[in-house]
Amino acid sequence: MFRLVRIAVVALALVVSASAAEAARVFIIHGIPGVPVDVYATLAGAPIPATPTIANFQPKQIVDLTAGPATVDIRIFAAGANPQTAAPVIAVLGAAVPGPGEISILAHLSGAGAPTATIYRNDNSAPLPGAARVSVRHAAQAPAVQLAAGGVPKLALSNPYFGDLEVPAGVAIPLQLQVPFTGAAITPSATLTFTAGLRYFVYAIGSVSGGTFDFIVQAVR
Repeated sequence: MFRLVRIAVVALALVVSASAAEAARVFIIHGIPGVPVDVYATLAGAPIPATPTIANFQPKQIVDLTAGPATVDIRIFAAGANPQTAAPVIAVLGAAVPGPGEISILAHLSGAGAPTATIYRNDNSAPLPGAARVSVRHAAQAPAVQLAAGGVPKLALSNPYFGDLEVPAGVAIPLQLQVPFTGAAITPSATLTFTAGLRYFVYAIGSVSGGTFDFIVQAVR
């Protein structure tokens, strides 16, 4: 189950120093239900440290890092395992960490239900004046979905794709996921109000057939 989660920690460069001009903002997001892990990140070739870079990394947890261009080794162990004696569940050696910008790296299920990961490059420009930006990302074992705002279709997405919307701030907006082109509800309608100047990332995660379908909502300035 852990085989493809490796991409989700490629940018765990807590161990890497970088100037502000070179560094990227990196969000690591755990979107696979029921899989706590310990993550160890080092510069390439360095010994595994005694304590994890991220300990007991839980589903739906988000880690916000500043990472610079470097080559790193990433090892993932079952939560609580001794890294000096246990074999890593995943070992990614010589992983490249990107330079400036902002990315989100999400471990999630594919449309077929297999563990996988997707790297999203975020639009980190400011939203329009008086607006918020909402990026909806389909990362669940589920069919294609359509996002309706106030009953009006806005985005149609399949795993692992996404779409961005600029929405008016301070206005209650009923949002719902529907079956594309039919209007049949996949989720109940949720009325949300967004704050001006913030960027919102909404991840659909888990599995519809497995009963773990859920959302991760992240607000970023």
